[in-house]
Amino acid sequence: MKKIQSLLLILLPAMAIFTACNGQAGYALKGNIAGAANLQVTLDQAHFDRSNVSLGMATSDAKGNFNIKQEKAFEEGLYRLSIGAKRIYFVLGGKEKTIDLKGDLSTLDKMEVQVTGSPTFTCYAKLIQDILKNQLKSPEEAKAKVQEGCTPLMQAFLTSQLLGTNAGPFVGDFKMAAKKLDASMPGTKYASDYNNMIVQLEAQLAGQQGDGGGGGIQIGQDAPDISLPDPSGKVRSLSALKGKVVLLDFWASWCGPCRRENPHVVETYKKYKDKGFEVFSVSLDGLDPRSSGSMGEEQVKKAKESGKDRWKAAIVQDGLLWDNHVSDLQHWGSAPAATYGVSSIPKTFLIGRDGKIVALNPRSNLEEALLKAL
Repeated sequence: MKKIQSLLLILLPAMAIFTACNGQAGYALKGNIAGAANLQVTLDQAHFDRSNVSLGMATSDAKGNFNIKQEKAFEEGLYRLSIGAKRIYFVLGGKEKTIDLKGDLSTLDKMEVQVTGSPTFTCYAKLIQDILKNQLKSPEEAKAKVQEGCTPLMQAFLTSQLLGTNAGPFVGDFKMAAKKLDASMPGTKYASDYNNMIVQLEAQLAGQQGDGGGGGIQIGQDAPDISLPDPSGKVRSLSALKGKVVLLDFWASWCGPCRRENPHVVETYKKYKDKGFEVFSVSLDGLDPRSSGSMGEEQVKKAKESGKDRWKAAIVQDGLLWDNHVSDLQHWGSAPAATYGVSSIPKTFLIGRDGKIVALNPRSNLEEALLKAL
């Protein structure tokens, strides 16, 4: 089964900018987050095309309290909240006035927050908590969890999050979610973007069926070189590993499916590293240039630094032992991703000792392909 990570994944790591405006109607997002003293808090409204609308910014006080006021009511939609380097997405139903959050910064990305003022947000948080604690074991379990979404928008978002990595067999599920979303939110950007996303997904599936899953990259061709900085700033090149069998792995800290597959890659690396196997990881963390047009220079700098911090933390958390971790911190604007035709992650390429591509997107059959190359 070819793995096609959704174009969709705004996965799921996480919401960008809240200007503390003096709202007169009493609409606000407030919070008390332990461990979040004196941090920048930002909020965006998010969309399926990965564009974001900045809603405001605040700075938490010494006790982790913040209050981001709004001049108008919250719309039904997807939202992204960032507190320091932590980030979450959530869904609002459009009837909220004041939303209160309480939690701890260390578990914020696990959605372990108490929410008052939004039954829709509460529903979504409980679903994500349950998914993270119990780990879905099959597509059937994922589909069942989607149906627990409390609104059509939430179900559409969950479909992209939970089925996006293997989206090819589940286009019908995406279309079902789109039909419900069209009926619930007709004429909205969410409905149109979701339908556009399905068109792109079908085109991507057709292309992968035609070329074997590697975009413009073909088995037998020389692997295009990649030279980018690692987290310490040292430039590392893919070509420097010629003579070894290399797994070129495109991933990101915010990509849940990538993170779930990392243990398998680590296990394979430990087993074969002494036989000439290496991993070259390219992270799509950072800031997409398309999202930076309305941001100031300092905001862009901080967003990239935040992305870099999440990237570095994920390397440690997932135990990615190899040295070759690189990124240009351009998110979906990543130059190597464009070179390799990567429009979804996780995406991998196995490169032989002679520097030529020997397998496209080996995942479940990684060890088998690796043994042949070794």
